[in-house]
Amino acid sequence: MAKTYYTYRIRVANRDRVQVEKWDAQHQDKGQPSGAFRYQENLAEIAPLLQAAKNNELNDSNLARLLGEALFNVLFDDVLRQDFVNFYYQVVQQEKQLLRVELDIDEQGMPEIAALPWEFMCVPARANLGTIWIGTLPDLVFSRRRSQWIAAQPILLEPDEKLRIALVISAPPNLPPVAYEPVQAALEKLAVEQANRVELLPIVSSANPKAIDTILSRKPHIFHFIGHGRMQNEDKQEVGEIALVDSGLDEVMWVDADYFSELFNRHRPGLIMLQACEGGMLSSSQVFVGVASKLVQQNVPVVVAMQYEVTNSTACCFALEFYQQLATEAPVDIATQDGRRAIALGPTQYRKRDFAIPVIFMRVRDGYLFKHQEAEAESRQPNRQPIDKLFNTNIGQITGSEIQLGDRNYYGVEIERKADAVPGKPQQPTAKDSTRIIQNVQQSGEKNLNFEQANNLNIGEDERF
Repeated sequence: MAKTYYTYRIRVANRDRVQVEKWDAQHQDKGQPSGAFRYQENLAEIAPLLQAAKNNELNDSNLARLLGEALFNVLFDDVLRQDFVNFYYQVVQQEKQLLRVELDIDEQGMPEIAALPWEFMCVPARANLGTIWIGTLPDLVFSRRRSQWIAAQPILLEPDEKLRIALVISAPPNLPPVAYEPVQAALEKLAVEQANRVELLPIVSSANPKAIDTILSRKPHIFHFIGHGRMQNEDKQEVGEIALVDSGLDEVMWVDADYFSELFNRHRPGLIMLQACEGGMLSSSQVFVGVASKLVQQNVPVVVAMQYEVTNSTACCFALEFYQQLATEAPVDIATQDGRRAIALGPTQYRKRDFAIPVIFMRVRDGYLFKHQEAEAESRQPNRQPIDKLFNTNIGQITGSEIQLGDRNYYGVEIERKADAVPGKPQQPTAKDSTRIIQNVQQSGEKNLNFEQANNLNIGEDERF
């Protein structure tokens, strides 16, 4: 069953302002506060912490928290911080609902801002909410998405269709070794444990363009790439490249993001995961984040990338939790959040950068990327409920036919007027009148209304719930 969630979208409008949009579970507008974007004034504090994260020198949780609070303060001035705290408290703690926090930054217009490791964000201690890591907190999901990206439709699986995963490894012999074995072992274990739900396709151990094209002809739902990247090409231009294998010469073949994304014109998987391997001097996973954004622009629904090189244990921990969640049809952003949390619950905890490494770019509206057609068909069935049991209202005898309100069907909507009704009103309301009454009662939240009270509530006739 889909979880009910609220949305808190943070859009960096320009280098001076942050604009927030808030919605409730019915996508009703809950406010659009704004605040100052304070990157420049916090840069002196952030710069050494960013360098420590890049060098994997965040050796205790205090440094990671300092970086997380500094990044939080960049986006949230005092007004927005209080707004977020209030919204979080209402949604998560009072109403026990899920809160999706979305970050919208123009990668082309502000590349250095988009490249910041926002997954470290931590609510400052002065907010008096305890310790809240945005990227790992249960009941909160953090992802990156652009308002310009058109929402992708879920991928409908046949009733007996398995989730197909392609593991693609690029290990040119003239570059440092690619440590893929732990992830492969985790996926093989998952394919055995979830044999009725997951299929691991033949592994591509030498990723050249032809091999990628061939595995994509098998139409994998998930494409997991492990390899090397670099931020500059041979001419020292900041283009970002990924290392494939030249099958003829058996050596490295550097390709840019445009070339790499073109390979997916044969088949666009629902999810692409880009993983920079452990231990290579040339491995720079920042390029993977840039390629991820490019792939999403090319209509790939979801891309998960690693913004730093990952250790074998971290990659294995994340992959196992992530794919286990997807196998149970969990939303893909929740699977990512749970994967980050699984890392934080491990031996590194928050003493290193590992928990903040995975980044997710989303074009799926509610995170449900893969759905079985049988379950989707059931979700479209009318939700038939008797009016008297649903609303518990005292508006007369329930008789009559069936109508549809929103995505629900209700029967017994011809409502007989009570004896105390105002003279001159029809004794048997029409279906249209009854529809309005039912909507009014539902939106008002009042109980035990008679016909006249329900009918006269000051709520628009065309409103839906």
